[in-house]
Amino acid sequence: METGSVKNLVIVGQNASGKTSLAEAMLFTSKATNRMGKVDDGTSVLDFEPEEIKRRITIGNSAHHLSWNKTAVYFIDTPGDDNFHTETRIALRCGDTALFVIDAVDPVKPQTGKIWSMVRENALPTIFVVNKMDRERADYMKAVEVVKKDLGVKTVPLFMPIGSQETFSGLVDLIRMKAYVYEKDGSGKFRTEDIPQGMIEETSDLRNNLIEYAAESDDALLEKFLEGEELTEDEIVSGLGKGIAAGGFAPVVCVSALLCIGIPNLLDLISSLLPSPDARGEVPGTDPKTGMPINRAATSDAPASAIVFKTTIDPYAGRLSLLRVVSGVISPDQTLFSTAGNTLEKVGQILRVEGKGLSPADSAGPGEIIAIPKLKETSTGDTLSDPSAPIAYPFVQLPNPVLSYVLKPRSRGDEEKISIALARLMEEDPAISVDRDPEAGGIILSGMGQIHIETTVEKMERKFGVHVDLELPRIPYRETIKGVQKGVIYRHKKQTGGAGQFAEVHFDISPLARGQGFEFEEALVGMNVPRNFVPAVEKGLHEAILSGPLAGYPVVDVKVRFYDGKSHEVDSSETAFKIAAIQCFKKGVLEAKPTLLEPIMKLTIQVPDDAVGDVIGDLNSRRGRVMGMEPGEGHQVIIAHVPLSEIQRYLIDLNTMTAGRGTYTVEPSHYEEMPANLAEKVIAAASGDKAKA
Repeated sequence: METGSVKNLVIVGQNASGKTSLAEAMLFTSKATNRMGKVDDGTSVLDFEPEEIKRRITIGNSAHHLSWNKTAVYFIDTPGDDNFHTETRIALRCGDTALFVIDAVDPVKPQTGKIWSMVRENALPTIFVVNKMDRERADYMKAVEVVKKDLGVKTVPLFMPIGSQETFSGLVDLIRMKAYVYEKDGSGKFRTEDIPQGMIEETSDLRNNLIEYAAESDDALLEKFLEGEELTEDEIVSGLGKGIAAGGFAPVVCVSALLCIGIPNLLDLISSLLPSPDARGEVPGTDPKTGMPINRAATSDAPASAIVFKTTIDPYAGRLSLLRVVSGVISPDQTLFSTAGNTLEKVGQILRVEGKGLSPADSAGPGEIIAIPKLKETSTGDTLSDPSAPIAYPFVQLPNPVLSYVLKPRSRGDEEKISIALARLMEEDPAISVDRDPEAGGIILSGMGQIHIETTVEKMERKFGVHVDLELPRIPYRETIKGVQKGVIYRHKKQTGGAGQFAEVHFDISPLARGQGFEFEEALVGMNVPRNFVPAVEKGLHEAILSGPLAGYPVVDVKVRFYDGKSHEVDSSETAFKIAAIQCFKKGVLEAKPTLLEPIMKLTIQVPDDAVGDVIGDLNSRRGRVMGMEPGEGHQVIIAHVPLSEIQRYLIDLNTMTAGRGTYTVEPSHYEEMPANLAEKVIAAASGDKAKA
């Protein structure tokens, strides 16, 4: 069968479906590695980070390559855990085909639908690989039907298993109509036999179905098929390849990755059926100088271009940028235009990525995955291209983080190093964000889930020697008033020998509409207060609103009218009037029906239909208000306003209610008055903290 020279794959699937084990089996079978790496015993060449070995899950995208049937196969192994789906989204942006791994025992798990949605968003041709066929309760045809029903996929089996569960020993290739019986020692050795007598009828029916799909993908083949002529093996492969590339259907195969059963057959399909980079047509982008749309042919004779999909920072080796070459050829000592600040980058070495390892390369063309060390400006998401034909490719729209913690450095040394460490980690992982809490002064680390945050902290300690503890962020409450208080008077008088301090201010204090902030009005008449002290009064008020008298939170939506006061020709000063203004403001707020405001967040929650009632009931229990619902395919989108204090760890609870199938985004909406009983608790807690301090 005819093969292309380069194939580019992204291996995706639910966590624990065996994605990394499949990739390890492919590398071992093709002799890209000399031993079978295993996730469970920490010998995987793809899951090499200590945090991955500890948890036995894939945390970050890992790339490798192999050669099979004169075809160079480059692939990215992706995380299946919801905490790290940003990595999966990025990898899918850089792939030509998806290898979707399904567990033969439990085919469609909670996260499977989410990952399939990502594949569909990128319109990637897909092969479904039913793995773990040797496990108890494994059922291939059930898996095929579940994928068809639950994911809405037109499935076309290309293999049929020989035996099942513990007796699984090989497969029938429905294209070649040959049986492949494997040794069960994990060596991948097999012998070719005739199809077992008891499988002939079933496999013949499935092959006819397969041929029909192949014929429908090509007009000439369809005409031949309708006229009753037999399609040749090469014609079947050609038709199937066209149908897969067009997304008309998804082939399904069966394997046992740990036993290396079916892996050579899968590699045969990859080399013969899957589209090469140029087969997917021109790649859309924009001119970085004009912003006008342009397309680039994914061929080696086109101008060079590549997408940076990952950046790693080693404290000793420095920065390493991983790229997927889109078009043209990239060579050492080449100068490329980078969309990062519209700068030029000098390419030194070109390296092929082999999991944790790297090997030198002379050049790289479309579909190949390479690494370039020490690019100065370029980071994840940027495009590199020929300076004479610059192009910028759209990248992944990153989801907003959903869980935040305050980082508490354990020592002064940690405090000094934490900013540098976080800046480096943000380059490696664009899914995390770092902010400084303007009220508490601490650093807030936000991510996509509890495990995501924990692994980030572990990396910080391992790579940069920074030790921190995690605390939930302080809720940014606000204080305001509900009443008007006129004629608030405060006299500051202090005599310590020599020149004293004297200032008296008269204020009217009133509430403003929600969201108006703070307003100061100078309404002095006469000369009781010299006008040169007015700026000191205003400065004192701006300082006073930063820490309200109820619980120390900023005061908002208040107007102060400064209409009178008294001064002393010797003892009055700017400092005295500033102090008087602060104390008069606090006194007035306490007399004007003060109250606490709490931040209200807008939640947009996507949940499966069968969980809508539970989610809405839970929102009600959190003092939330459902503002609307939008129906989707098999799910509902709920839009609600909920107090921030009720959803600081909402992700964990939503996962419980929806079996991991729910997702949400959160953004600030507005502030509302807090119920009195809850406000009292916040005030009491603030008083306790103040007493401790």
